[in-house]
Amino acid sequence: MTNKWDELARQMRESALGKPEFEVLYEKVYEPSEEQKKLYFNAGRWSGGSRDFTAREAMIKLQQMGEF
Repeated sequence: MTNKWDELARQMRESALGKPEFEVLYEKVYEPSEEQKKLYFNAGRWSGGSRDFTAREAMIKLQQMGEF
């Protein structure tokens, strides 16, 4: 009985090692500008509870753009 398990384990190892490696490719689709990053960061601060001028202005600007 142990022989069958050993044989099965050997076959599984061989099949796993015999498979070709998959190459993962990443393509950058969109890179936001620094201004956009700051805008989203500060609007997120407003959503999180910060009530300063910069955060409020960022949220207003995003609302005008139709993002929120």
